Amino acid sequence: MPTKSKLAALLDIAKKRESYWVEKAKIGFAVALERRRKSANISNAQLAEKLGTSPAYISKVFRGDTNFTIETMVKLARATGGTLQLEIADDVVQSAPVFVLHNYRKPSVTQQAQSVVVSDDGYCANGTEWGRFADLRAAA
Repeated sequence: MPTKSKLAALLDIAKKRESYWVEKAKIGFAVALERRRKSANISNAQLAEKLGTSPAYISKVFRGDTNFTIETMVKLARATGGTLQLEIADDVVQSAPVFVLHNYRKPSVTQQAQSVVVSDDGYCANGTEWGRFADLRAAA
């Protein structure tokens, strides 16, 4: 079994490959979309119906087995009641989201205690809830 330092070394090697970042973005999108789907109380079958596609395709999306076009990402986000916003982050900030799915609802009080990511346009993320940064500061 590999040691922690060996795993860290393998991860460092993987991060030098474009394929790592492509897969990370695809899986990140699938995770964000799944959160939106659950938040919107939409089943996979309902999502497939909204998009005019098969439930098998939706399963593929959530496994991260799809090479998304921006058009497809927008359609998937809108089908869950959100919008897509792409973001390019500094290479140093590897945990920053590559994209975000907005639903423009003000976060609840319990979510305000969590960390907040603010994009250039002033929108911020807090779990799956979104709102204007000023709204969060006013509610705190």
